Amino acid sequence: MTARLHDRLAAEARELYARGLTTSTGGNLSHRDGDGFLVSGTNTAFARQVPGDFARCDLHGRHGGGPSPSKEAAFHAAIYRARPGVAAVLHLHATDSLALSCLAVPTEHGNVLPVHSSYAVTRVGRVPLLPYLAPGSAALAETVGKACVRVNAALLQNHGVISWGRDLAEARDILEELEQNARVWLATRGQARVLSDEELAEANARAAHGAVIPPGEQRPRLLPHVQGWTP
Repeated sequence: MTARLHDRLAAEARELYARGLTTSTGGNLSHRDGDGFLVSGTNTAFARQVPGDFARCDLHGRHGGGPSPSKEAAFHAAIYRARPGVAAVLHLHATDSLALSCLAVPTEHGNVLPVHSSYAVTRVGRVPLLPYLAPGSAALAETVGKACVRVNAALLQNHGVISWGRDLAEARDILEELEQNARVWLATRGQARVLSDEELAEANARAAHGAVIPPGEQRPRLLPHVQGWTP
């Protein structure tokens, strides 16, 4: 199983790069494996990922074999501890999600996702924007671990996006839907129509997860210095 999982993770990393969802070494991915997980090795490039590039860690992020793990192994571990049903985690420096994370006000309990389609609700749901914390820090891992309980994805201010799911395909589908809605918002300078509260309520009722988007939070709230955008 583990050998096949190494192959799947390497192929997934290359696919994420081919889809334009990250660049160079920008991010990491992991998959639960027995009583631990496999995660990208430190400083490995998505476009050139090979099966030997993945490290094994326990559920506290401690290195258990293979290359040195990504410094973000701690927040992958925090998600796996908090969410027993999660089998895969993606963390990418996806361009549009990263841009949104740099423009919006952090909201750990609200929603930063621009809701341009019902799929933003039914596939992604509420997305918190966590305040900037140093990559690889214990504080970041703790914050992600607390935030991940009732949502499917999160943005990290000035850092990128994390999504998780029951398998790699689900985690990628969530991330791609989030990235598309962020792209529409950026391309239209925040002017694109979002769902009304009534439309949002109908979509929330059809969502297969508990990450309900509150009414009135279909647009991100912007930082005070941002000019020329409609919040």
